[in-house]
Amino acid sequence: MSDTAETNRALLSEAFAKLEHGDPSAFLPLFGEDITWRVMGTSNWSKEVSGLPRVEAELMGPLFARFAGPYRNIPELVLADGDHVVVLARGHADTVDGKVYANDYCFVFRLADGRIVEVREYLDTKLADAVLG
Repeated sequence: MSDTAETNRALLSEAFAKLEHGDPSAFLPLFGEDITWRVMGTSNWSKEVSGLPRVEAELMGPLFARFAGPYRNIPELVLADGDHVVVLARGHADTVDGKVYANDYCFVFRLADGRIVEVREYLDTKLADAVLG
């Protein structure tokens, strides 16, 4: 594995290790100003958003507004190749409506200079719509 791949894998592994316990403090600072986040599929949540302010306002803000408490994302596998890191993970949160949101994810991250510049997020979009609206 290249030094870049190992460095990127370590950054995302550390971020998800904290996110596993509901702590996003190591994850959010990794976002690059020019980040593009694509939620794949055809759900209400599926979209492509570019630029950190828009990602925060159009994806993160509405998503976290649906949660009653911390959001946990438990990594199962972290693979890296060059500037790409793939994370298989299981998310869990209680919603403000009293529902449990537990989804499976495959995230494909692309990093540049230690910052996430692109995300492709694969998930059960039908579940996201049913639980999150």
